[in-house]
Amino acid sequence: MYRGRNKDANDQIDSQDYTGPLDQQIIEAMKFAKRYNAVAAKKDIGRIDVPQYSMRAIFEAIVNAVVHRDYSKTSSKIRLFMFDDRLELYSPGALANTVTVDNLRYSQATRNELLTRLLSELTLDDEMRRQVVRRHFLERRGEGVGIILNESEELSGKTPVYEVFDEELRLTIFASNSISDLRLKGI
Repeated sequence: MYRGRNKDANDQIDSQDYTGPLDQQIIEAMKFAKRYNAVAAKKDIGRIDVPQYSMRAIFEAIVNAVVHRDYSKTSSKIRLFMFDDRLELYSPGALANTVTVDNLRYSQATRNELLTRLLSELTLDDEMRRQVVRRHFLERRGEGVGIILNESEELSGKTPVYEVFDEELRLTIFASNSISDLRLKGI
């Protein structure tokens, strides 16, 4: 987690590495993201909380990164960076088969069938289930990218961006406007 918009060790607030079973790594990464997912409020008829990011979208992004990463790249790891204005998630490996960043919303290719099967059978605890509105870590319906794009765009007004750089996939999810505005004003 960085204060500001750049990767600068002087502005780093927190950093974590997770090891152990994959399901626990996903849960710990979600706890990290939730800890730094700022929430603004607006008044209408009562208080309406507006989170910086959709936890459901973050969950889908993390699970997709775990399931679709290229595990032959043993010296690389999945990395999540949070800034005042965006979240970046890096996953080792280019997109699988014929999937491209242009057809990602509509295409589906499973790189790691064993992980896909395992995560589709693991049940989430009640707290996580409420946050991400699902029963298992993975539903195997190919809806994850759509959830990431739709829920994130609804909050921020900006479509998340998928890019491939040197055999690595980067997803950028933009922070909601209300949070970015507050941080830019120093609140």
